[in-house]
Amino acid sequence: MKTSHPLARRLAGWLGALLLAAASAGPAGARGIGTLNTEYPVALSVQIDPATITDDDLREIRASGFELVRFGVRPPLKSVNPTLIDYPKLIQRVRKARLDAIVTLFGGKEIWGHEPGDLRDGGSRESLFADFASDFIKAHSADVAVWEIWNEPDHKTFLRPDLVPEFGAASSALCSRLAQRQIRPDIIVGFGFAKLPFVGGSNGKVPPELEDAFVSAARSDCLTDISIHPYRSVPETALADYEKLRVQLDRRQLNKTGIVASEWGYASYMPVRNQGAQASLIFREYLINAAAGIRLLNLYSWRDRGDSYFSKEDNFGLKSKTGEKKEAYSALTEFLKIARHSQKVSYQDAGGASRLVLRRGQSLLHVVWTQGGEKTVSVPANGAKKCTRVDFFPRMREGSCGSRSGDGFTVGASSSPVLLSISD
Repeated sequence: MKTSHPLARRLAGWLGALLLAAASAGPAGARGIGTLNTEYPVALSVQIDPATITDDDLREIRASGFELVRFGVRPPLKSVNPTLIDYPKLIQRVRKARLDAIVTLFGGKEIWGHEPGDLRDGGSRESLFADFASDFIKAHSADVAVWEIWNEPDHKTFLRPDLVPEFGAASSALCSRLAQRQIRPDIIVGFGFAKLPFVGGSNGKVPPELEDAFVSAARSDCLTDISIHPYRSVPETALADYEKLRVQLDRRQLNKTGIVASEWGYASYMPVRNQGAQASLIFREYLINAAAGIRLLNLYSWRDRGDSYFSKEDNFGLKSKTGEKKEAYSALTEFLKIARHSQKVSYQDAGGASRLVLRRGQSLLHVVWTQGGEKTVSVPANGAKKCTRVDFFPRMREGSCGSRSGDGFTVGASSSPVLLSISD
């Protein structure tokens, strides 16, 4: 029915304008990890050492399928930043290599630093950290994809246990400073928990003061997402923990808060784990994050820290300290070439045999594996005519899927994932 009354026409016009404004503001105002652009089922980052990373390393990281790199930024104090890294220059080098950055901002284990003059003029640890972090975010907001506030505050290496009660004040001070200065990064996560917050687990519980600090920051729209470090003996157990964490976030009215795995890796150190076992675990770590719908995973790390075969901390790298590629590097990067532009279709765990299905164009990519030992897995063909099998261990090779078994193919699955690409 045509409206002719002037007031009705004005009301209709106002309503239309409001609807148009809401529609246009929706996508533009979107924040959080869901806005991160990626060509893969899970955006993949790798930890780098700001003091030793070279431009050749950065170019190789990008060419290998990684889209981001993660590194920490500390205050310009020799006590916590001995080499006084030129972080602005590093950020530009990362951008030049066509990589995005995850920048983790944190002070010393005393929140700000250790030098006697840090608290001069009656300043507080909290306000000093807020000034440092907000200044850095404002200066580099156009060149950093993901901001992370702190790294493992529930670990004594990064925050003195007796200062845990003060961490909430530091977080609140930063959030207030960001709000005052109207700094609203698209993706800002925290706090890089070493243990699983709100849920607990075999490696202990997060202090409630840190959990409360996160909830407060997330509810105030200061933090967009939660970042955790899900280290564990086998990757598959992360699925249940992700689900538990999701439930706990929702119970706290943090339904829009996404989950980021901002640090997770496996070391190849003797006699615990050789390079083949490291490769299998890292590969499965990526697959489990894809299965869980986790948007961003950062691997620890690009290069070994040392050269002792028996030191765990020396051997987390995808490459040795001198630059030799480990089996994990080869398996993962070859898989990324295949998985590019694919999306998750389904995941199932049947009797300890896992199967992740990805779709890439007209092809279905079935990745099958176990946590140990061999199991026979049936992969449905659904009438498709073509099937290619890809093995990644100890090196990549392609071959036949073998004879059909009913309306599918039978695969001997092991702890080393195998891929079947099925298409018409």
